[in-house]
Amino acid sequence: MSCIVRFFRRARHQLAQSLVLPPSSKEYRRWQERFVRDRIRLTLLITMLLLTILAIVNGMVIVPALTSGDSELLGASLEQYRFYPYFFTAQQLGLLLNLILLHRTDSLKKLQWSFLGYSAAVILSPQILYMLMGETILDLAGWILLFMFQAVLIPVQWRWHLISQVNLLIVVGLSVLVFRFDSPGIPAEMQQPIHIFLLVVMLCVFAVADMGIYLYERLLLREFELRQQLQLFLHAVSHDLRNPVTGTLMLLKSLPAHDGKFWLEPATVHQMIAGHERQLKLINSLLEVHSRDMAGVVLYQEAISLRQLICTAMPDWQSMLQQTQSTAQILITADLPPAIADPLQVRRVYDNIITNALQHNRPGLQITLDAIRHGNYVYCTISDNGQGIGSPETEKAASRAFNHRIFERYSSGINHRQPLHLGLGLYICRQIIEAHGGQIGVESELNQGTRFWFTLPLSL
Repeated sequence: MSCIVRFFRRARHQLAQSLVLPPSSKEYRRWQERFVRDRIRLTLLITMLLLTILAIVNGMVIVPALTSGDSELLGASLEQYRFYPYFFTAQQLGLLLNLILLHRTDSLKKLQWSFLGYSAAVILSPQILYMLMGETILDLAGWILLFMFQAVLIPVQWRWHLISQVNLLIVVGLSVLVFRFDSPGIPAEMQQPIHIFLLVVMLCVFAVADMGIYLYERLLLREFELRQQLQLFLHAVSHDLRNPVTGTLMLLKSLPAHDGKFWLEPATVHQMIAGHERQLKLINSLLEVHSRDMAGVVLYQEAISLRQLICTAMPDWQSMLQQTQSTAQILITADLPPAIADPLQVRRVYDNIITNALQHNRPGLQITLDAIRHGNYVYCTISDNGQGIGSPETEKAASRAFNHRIFERYSSGINHRQPLHLGLGLYICRQIIEAHGGQIGVESELNQGTRFWFTLPLSL
């Protein structure tokens, strides 16, 4: 018995896991907003065209056939069609109003009202007009066609579809149960069985449509996020590999020449070898992250001395410092306890922040590197005396919001002077520090310099 219970619990857990929508990103929500707006506009236009075609067919084919006495063959009466122009007018006016208001929507929440307005114009308006005449219309074929039409053209936001379906059931329920309006053309003894049959059929249609929308939206979200990860991977590769390649190129351009021959100092050769080794490690690390389809950073942690790490990296920064006439000062003391971290990834953090500082400031920058113990963490800082981050407008914004935005993917919070700047450097820094269990932030004032800080766990 216990085995059966465990089996059903495991099956229920697996089913719940497979149906849960993964969290969506801001990029996906922005894309979905554009997608929904375009699809609602398309749905409104197609529906207006289809209703016009149906009105023409009814006026040119159905009504003449009824007036000629073929109503029994058609299973309809002329009485049912005498109010059709009013229904058609109400539907078209509702759709036209939604189409006009759609241009003023600027959020997904407002788009929801456009979607529900469309559904109400097509389905609820005829039903309400019939209720005013004291009747309940049961247009099963029309309802099924509309809800499937919605599911095909707007296959997202299953809750919106569910609300529109519940609204129809509420209106029909009020007409049948509260006001007790009969359905024309159905014998009195068959009214209740037909209503029950209609309810069961519509519930099945709703379940199929909503489940299809839910699964398709889940597929869309997964595909979009995977595409975003692929783009991030490609951009991260180009961003991280640019620094060592640039350093090597600067070294080659600065080689002394004599009688047509270039001379290499042993220290220069060693520096070029180290840069290429670091480039190879970066490629392997990025490929490993992508091949495992991970959204985080692969870490190989060990006890490291931050002062030794920075002193080792300083020769690679020296060429950029010289080119920008800048200086870097190391204030980290030798007795600072070692941190438990991945030295390659921590080096990437320093590379990205220092490179950004040198690229986005005037020549003559002074950079200060420091680190102190703060509880069970090492509190690291990278400060400069540059022009600061942002503009006078950003000074008025909330510092916490700006602090968070600058570390987002593709953020161009420094400035817009560098056309090759993809806004990935600080995003990668945040991913690395958070993977270590630390935090990262920035403090800056216009024309007063910038101070980046991050924490790394101590090796206890």
